[in-house]
Amino acid sequence: MKVKELFKKLNANSYNKRVSSNDSNNSNNNNSKNYEKCYYSLIEQATDPIFLVDLNGNLKEVNSSLCALSGYGKAELLHVNIKTLLDVRHLNEMPVCFDQLSVGEKSFMEWKMVHKNGTIIYVEANSKRSRDNSVLVIIKDITDREKGDEVLMKSEANLQTIFDTTDTIYVSIDNDFRIISFNPRARYFAKNELGHDFEISEYILDYFPEERKRVLRTYMNEALNGTRINYEIDYPQPDDSVNYYHVRMFPISKDDQSIYGLVLAVSDITDKKVMEQKLLAQKVQEQKRISKAIADAQEKERAELGRELHDNILQLLSTSVMYAAHSLCHPEDYKEFIIKTKEHTEAAILALRKLSHALVGPTHDASMGLIDALEELTSNISVLKGIKVIFSYCTFKEDQYGVGLKLVIYRIIQEQLNNILKHSEASEIYIELIKDSANLTVIITDNGKGFDTFVRKSGIGLKNIMHRAEMHNGVVHILSSPGNGCRMKVIFPLNNL
Repeated sequence: MKVKELFKKLNANSYNKRVSSNDSNNSNNNNSKNYEKCYYSLIEQATDPIFLVDLNGNLKEVNSSLCALSGYGKAELLHVNIKTLLDVRHLNEMPVCFDQLSVGEKSFMEWKMVHKNGTIIYVEANSKRSRDNSVLVIIKDITDREKGDEVLMKSEANLQTIFDTTDTIYVSIDNDFRIISFNPRARYFAKNELGHDFEISEYILDYFPEERKRVLRTYMNEALNGTRINYEIDYPQPDDSVNYYHVRMFPISKDDQSIYGLVLAVSDITDKKVMEQKLLAQKVQEQKRISKAIADAQEKERAELGRELHDNILQLLSTSVMYAAHSLCHPEDYKEFIIKTKEHTEAAILALRKLSHALVGPTHDASMGLIDALEELTSNISVLKGIKVIFSYCTFKEDQYGVGLKLVIYRIIQEQLNNILKHSEASEIYIELIKDSANLTVIITDNGKGFDTFVRKSGIGLKNIMHRAEMHNGVVHILSSPGNGCRMKVIFPLNNL
């Protein structure tokens, strides 16, 4: 039963009591008892918590709604003072004014009630003096509203804290480009970059030099039309350094989507820009080192080519010419010398073919892929150098990879084999091409004398291998020590190929 309905019925009963006041005393007593019974019945039926207290705060009557709200039974409540139900600290700050109620004044205030289990309940209490100097109190549970207000206050406080302490510069302006609010970082920006402080209600474009006003006005007009603006800008400093800022503008909208201003959010990205410039400079320097290493490798290959041509092929051809000349001078022995001329010429042709294959690699010969080229390379080493070379590639499918990567793999293996032949004194070499779900891995292992990686890691051959691997985001790992051979692992992540 609502409070208004309750008071209507109470007033109606009071009227009935007055009408019957002329009856006999017995009739009056009966009417009084009936009224009393009806009065308490109406209180009990009310959906709002209701109770009666005397002017000392002692509870005289309570309804079931109060019992449900407070967690106490009716018998428990009728033996306690109202103070039992109220938060002590709140009661000290806002005591119940029984002296005002006793002279007929009404009271409407918020209380912090304490549930039997200790939970705080926020209520609105409407109190007024009733009959027999009792105080009728009708309360309404407003806990959800109070908690919502508390959450809102905390949210506003948190937002204000973020607004005041963030490194981002925030300035809000209205549709006329006048400043509504700004945070401490904005004040710092204005003072250090613009030479004076922001002021509320001032025209923001007046703070900027002429050469920046036109661009700013254009961007802000676009933002007021609903466009989100993002751009970067630099501010030269007196010491010839530069400060960089990332500027964002976005409209402030109402529920009906109308725009009544915009927010400027500016981030200082100077450190990021300086780091990017350093990384770019490092990348340029690294590219120069790679170019130098490739040039050095090319010079090395040319020198090796010259030695091969001079020490092997040229000698074979020179010997062939000598045998041919001898056969002309000695016709009686020409047949023997012609045969020797043919053998040496064929040997020179074979050496030239091997040399051309080694120089060209597997990508320029349509009839030879990477596997074929590596098998020929390892076979030649086995035959010519007497070294056992085992080549394994069971999980590698070369048609899955591009020409550039296959050439890099061939050159890395070729370079490491040359290093092994020159320095390791190895009798066995094991080459593996392994493809798994994440990587393509090249492993080259030898049983040679090994080396100290801290000393030899700076050699031009190893540098050349590392730079070739980097061209396809590969990483080179070398495990070696004196007397324990060498194991080189080159890993190419598949997601970068």
